[in-house]
Amino acid sequence: MTVVYAKGFAESLEKSDGTVLTGQDDLFTITGGPIMVSEFVGIVTTIIGGASNCHIDLTVTEPAADVALSTNVAIDSDAAGTSYTFTTADPAVLTPTTAGALEAIPRIAWLCPIGTIKAHCSAARTGNIKWYITYEKLSQYSKVVAAA
Repeated sequence: MTVVYAKGFAESLEKSDGTVLTGQDDLFTITGGPIMVSEFVGIVTTIIGGASNCHIDLTVTEPAADVALSTNVAIDSDAAGTSYTFTTADPAVLTPTTAGALEAIPRIAWLCPIGTIKAHCSAARTGNIKWYITYEKLSQYSKVVAAA
């Protein structure tokens, strides 16, 4: 029996416990096959307690490599409600918006093979960022889960 999956069906997932750590913090794990990310957004839920810089990386399983998906940007003392979106530049610019709301969000297109999407921060701080991902599976075997 052959199972057919509809192309173009977007799925979304939330990583709610995005603490601000020194180094890489696993956000989403991709297994089984590649995905195409169309949205990636962070929302600060607890104020960031001090100075830190952050960027988003993809650690690819094979061949083993770290790929910078965004630029490194200050998230110093960002208030609860601040949103993080990304431009369509290469690499994307992580863009904080203090008021949180945006009229238009650039549509990114990140091709992500099997691996792990991570937030990479320069200093551990109190605070929390909820991260949201919207993606399409490029294989019927592709699977994405919020990292523990």
